[in-house]
Amino acid sequence: MARITGTVLKAGEPLERAYVRCIGPSGEFVAEEYTGEDGAFAFHVADGDWTIEVRAAGLETRTETITVSGDDIRTDLNVG
Repeated sequence: MARITGTVLKAGEPLERAYVRCIGPSGEFVAEEYTGEDGAFAFHVADGDWTIEVRAAGLETRTETITVSGDDIRTDLNVG
């Protein structure tokens, strides 16, 4: 099983308390978490196309689709 990890950033700085959702290949909600002071998030996933959705107060929702094929994936998401 692979992991999708990353950091939520606002103006280049880690964003604490951003709400991050992981949506599976079939469009089903799979997991959620809030970022800590380091802005980090992590989800364990199987191979497939996964959508990461980030929401934060006062900012537009950001989504990114990530294809997982056996290896861990790291992504930084800028929300403002």
